Amino acid sequence: MIDSQLLRDLRRRFPDRSAERRTAPLLPGRQVVPSLWVSDGPAPEGVWERLRREHAESGRWPLLLAPGSDATQLEARDLGLEPGEPGEPGGPGEFRSDRYEVAALLSGWWEKSVLWCPSGDPQDRADLLETLAPYVDTWPGPAPAPAPAPRRDPQECADRLARQLLRARPALRIGLVRADDGAHALAACGWNGTNGHGDTGEIAAVLHSWQHRFGARLVGVGADSLELSVAAPPGSREEALLVAAEHAAFCPDNLFQAEEGLAGYAEELVDAVHWGFWWD
Repeated sequence: MIDSQLLRDLRRRFPDRSAERRTAPLLPGRQVVPSLWVSDGPAPEGVWERLRREHAESGRWPLLLAPGSDATQLEARDLGLEPGEPGEPGGPGEFRSDRYEVAALLSGWWEKSVLWCPSGDPQDRADLLETLAPYVDTWPGPAPAPAPAPRRDPQECADRLARQLLRARPALRIGLVRADDGAHALAACGWNGTNGHGDTGEIAAVLHSWQHRFGARLVGVGADSLELSVAAPPGSREEALLVAAEHAAFCPDNLFQAEEGLAGYAEELVDAVHWGFWWD
């Protein structure tokens, strides 16, 4: 049975009831925040792909949600949401990627978070710089889009990842956000699961850039994690090193959990069609 609030919204948007026919039947659910509807129970396999196909007409981007709580009636904090007020930095509202300089964001995070050595000990500093080789303490700049053009269809890659995530984690919920794409969806619902590393708009701006450069699509969202499909991953170690540096700046925990430093992390990104991020 389709959620009543979602149904009323769809009827306003589509008076001919075509959206109701396309979207039903959905699991029971509710609006957790004004922009985000969440199912009360687990998402059946196949529902994400169906809703993704309907996105062009429904205007709602689907997300597989991993709440930090087992409660049926989820609260915003269970999903890493701190929406704030419309128009506030990191709050919900219209997202415009042209307000952000992604290279400057990544460079700033590299300086602030990746190069930060809390102990100040010279040996710890030397170990940190060894972890960042070959770039040491220099931000290498953003990675270019791979050449040639993507060999895979971004939507098919996203569908495949959705199936994989649901098979591995059958308790995932389904969410719907009124948004143009995954980056806009993240900004619209005010996701803030980075433990203070970046605000919602900044994180969304990087995702928006990856959508265009690497055919990335946001599929899964947890209270402190993101899951992206990637249609055009780096195809060589050289390309992957630049992407790895972006990942390190975007989510330093990804780098510092890798056993072989930046170079080892880059090896894992060659031809990888799934990028996962987790902020400790």
